[in-house]
Amino acid sequence: HQTQHDLKSRGITVSDVAVDLDVMMKNKEKSVDQLTKGIEMLFKANKVTYVKGHGKLTDKNTVTVSLLDGGEEKIEAKNIILATGSDVVSLPGIELDEKTIVSSTGALALEKVPSKMTVIGGGVIGLELGSVWARLGAEV
Repeated sequence: HQTQHDLKSRGITVSDVAVDLDVMMKNKEKSVDQLTKGIEMLFKANKVTYVKGHGKLTDKNTVTVSLLDGGEEKIEAKNIILATGSDVVSLPGIELDEKTIVSSTGALALEKVPSKMTVIGGGVIGLELGSVWARLGAEV
């Protein structure tokens, strides 16, 4: 959308520009996979223990982790980093169905460019996703 409409005012004419959302999403998944593996490789190279689960600090040098694949592990270390990730918060009375009302995760997995989109929240993720979908043709 942006290429077809904005470049003309800059003296650039293009035709036959189309979005292949399926290819775009596959490329996104490939990038996420590569970045995740890259972080895991850096951890390994720097002798950082990487544990997936829900952790609880039990004292200043110990974390107890309920592992994602089951079980529990106690880890003692001089330095502990808790990467908490993020969690989506919905507005009261509004249920995220990840089809019509989506979280940032759902907005990254839409199957087509919506004709219109409203972004609630002015954080960097919402602003970035809104600008991406606007550049692809959604009225945001």
